[in-house]
Amino acid sequence: MGYRAMRALAGFVMRGRREALLVAVVASVVPMFFWVGSAAVGLLTLRRGALEGGFVALWALLPCLVLAHFGDVVPAVALFGIWVVTLVLRETRSWTLTLLAVSALGLLFGAGLLGFGGEYLEAVRKIAEGFVAEVAKQSSDPAVAAGLNAPDTVQIASIFGFMLGLTLVGCTVLARWWQAALYNPGGFREEFHAIRFGSVPGLVLLGAGASLYVQGPSMQGWSLIVLLPLLVAGVGLVHALVANRRVGGMLGLFYAALLLLPLAKYVVVGLASADAVADFRRLLRLAGPPAGKD
Repeated sequence: MGYRAMRALAGFVMRGRREALLVAVVASVVPMFFWVGSAAVGLLTLRRGALEGGFVALWALLPCLVLAHFGDVVPAVALFGIWVVTLVLRETRSWTLTLLAVSALGLLFGAGLLGFGGEYLEAVRKIAEGFVAEVAKQSSDPAVAAGLNAPDTVQIASIFGFMLGLTLVGCTVLARWWQAALYNPGGFREEFHAIRFGSVPGLVLLGAGASLYVQGPSMQGWSLIVLLPLLVAGVGLVHALVANRRVGGMLGLFYAALLLLPLAKYVVVGLASADAVADFRRLLRLAGPPAGKD
């Protein structure tokens, strides 16, 4: 969808409760588009509060529970999660607290799957095991085939937790961008560029993530959930630096590196951790966000 189409969709959602329900319910059950319904709930929660957002989320949740019965639990969890996360953002106006809430929900979701979704995780593990075995069979390089290992249930649970975290970040960003596009054009850009953790929480997150990472492959996915707030803060910093230097073409290469190079995520996390201590925006005299309005 282009800018005009996305803005028009946001305007339709904010036209009234009936329109919001239509978008949230329909999008939440359409494969691969549940995030649109979650973002609509997020927009309502940001603009009109917990009760209005919760009402629409509750009705959209009903068909999602049917999907959950057949094994697709993410749309239902995302609806509840986006309501919580955008409520935190609305009440605190703090992206750092919002991102911490995202990380906490990702950890809780992964832990919940380990505690109560053993059969589901085992089924997913068997599918992954069969896929890896087929890839190894088709590989012409014995060394590559020998190095392929199917994830265990602990890793799979962490993957689901991280996927939920990314989904909540994306839906919250979209909901806040919608809000700014309708009521404060350009405000979200400056707000996103200003995301930064303080030195203490930044270093605590880095230390917690590193301590999980060094425990081996089974825990490395969990470390990514813990480090997700710093990853988002690092992406915001990169956007701020690129905007300041007016080299927007670099963002394409940046996102390609994030997608294709696993190490790139940790480089961005390290950049955000260093920013938590040094405050690069102050050192480089980058403009801070304007007061704006919501």
